[in-house]
Amino acid sequence: MAQQLDFSGRTQLYFQLYDILYREIRDGVYKPGQLLPTESTLMEQYHISRITVRKALDLLMNDGLIARRRGLGTFVQNKKVEQTLTRVEHFANEMEKRGVASSVTMLANEPLYASRAIAGWLDIEEGDELIRVERLRYADGVPMCIENSHLIRSRCPGVQGQDFSRRSLRRFLEEEYGIVWKRASQRIYAVSAGARAAGYLGIKEGDPLLYIERVSYDTDDRPGEYLQAWYRGDSYYFTAALKA
Repeated sequence: MAQQLDFSGRTQLYFQLYDILYREIRDGVYKPGQLLPTESTLMEQYHISRITVRKALDLLMNDGLIARRRGLGTFVQNKKVEQTLTRVEHFANEMEKRGVASSVTMLANEPLYASRAIAGWLDIEEGDELIRVERLRYADGVPMCIENSHLIRSRCPGVQGQDFSRRSLRRFLEEEYGIVWKRASQRIYAVSAGARAAGYLGIKEGDPLLYIERVSYDTDDRPGEYLQAWYRGDSYYFTAALKA
C-alpha cells in the first residue's frame, strides 16, 4: 500500500510528497528513463491540490532527479556521473573510482590532415597527417560521451587500425611509444546536441551537452593530442577544488 500523507500540519504536504517520491526513485521503484505518475494521478492518489504536486516535483527537479518534456510527461533522470577537473584522468579510471562500470564503442580510427585550427593547437603545420580516434563511452551501459582524439601520426603511426574498445588508447601510447600526458589545457562550453550526437547518446536533438576542447602535453611539454568531447548534460557534471 502506498504511503499516505499526514494532514496534521506538522510538515508541509508538498515536502512529504517530495520525500515519498525521492525515496521511491532512490530505491528503484521508478527507474531512470521511467515516467512518473501524472500530476492528476498524484492529486487523486494523495488527495492534494495541483499546486502541492507541482511544488514537490519542482524540488525533485532542482535535485536533478527528474525532468519534464513537453508532450511526454515527467521522467526520472539518469544518475549523474561526476568527473574532476583538477587533473588529466582517464574516463575508465574515473568511473572505477565511483563504482561505475565503463565500456567503449569505436566509432572511427582513420587518418586525416590537420586543419589550420588543429595545427595551431598541436604546434604543427596545416596539412600534417593526423590519426582521428573517435569513441562512444558508456557508464553502467548508458551512453555518456563521445570523444574525438586527434593524434600526430608521425609520433604514433601504429594507433591506426587498433581497436580501442578492447584496450586503453592512453596505455597503448605509453607502452608502444613512451607517450605519457603530463598536463593539459582545456575549455568547456555549453552546447546543444546535433542530430548525430543525439543519436549516439540516446537523447533528443537540441538537448544540452557539455563540450570540451583539450590539448594534452607530453613529458617534454610538447602538445600531442587535441581532444573534443561531448558529454550528456543530463547525466554528467564536473567538479573542481578552488582555493581562495
